[in-house]
Amino acid sequence: MNRPNFHVITGASGAGKSTLIAALRDAGYATVPEAALAVMRAQGRQRGTLIAPAERGAFMEAVVERSLADYRTAQSMQAPVFFDRAMPEWLRFLGPDTGTHYQVATGCTYAPTVFVAEPWPEIYINTDERVASFTRAARSYEPTVEAYVAAGYTTCVIPKRSVAERMAFVLAHVGASVG
Repeated sequence: MNRPNFHVITGASGAGKSTLIAALRDAGYATVPEAALAVMRAQGRQRGTLIAPAERGAFMEAVVERSLADYRTAQSMQAPVFFDRAMPEWLRFLGPDTGTHYQVATGCTYAPTVFVAEPWPEIYINTDERVASFTRAARSYEPTVEAYVAAGYTTCVIPKRSVAERMAFVLAHVGASVG
């Protein structure tokens, strides 16, 4: 089973995914923010401990739990729905015998084509939450894309153009109109 109106935008850190998701939201489309970033922000506000490298397993459990909640919420949203990252890339950090949500999470499905933002050094900036160098951030690109390919999805690279052009590209591919 797949959800043909659940569209994933993933790829390299700092490649414009969240900016594209924000533009889609501003144009009136349903969007789901990145779960890992939401967990990091919540942990920061609560002075949580899950962000520590030693707590990576607990952090990924929290991300999967947040993703499950977001997925359930998205089922009542007006289609199409655009996800800033999704379950296949989070599950690569957990195995089938780890985590209480793994089996449920594997049932979260999306449209068969996943949109991918390639590493883009010209727009990469460090923030309070994105502290890695561009080179280090770009290293996660291939494993992220491979997680979707291994889960049976095809990929479609988003061209490195303006936000408006990237939004038009994605909307044309999903058969939606530009705002």
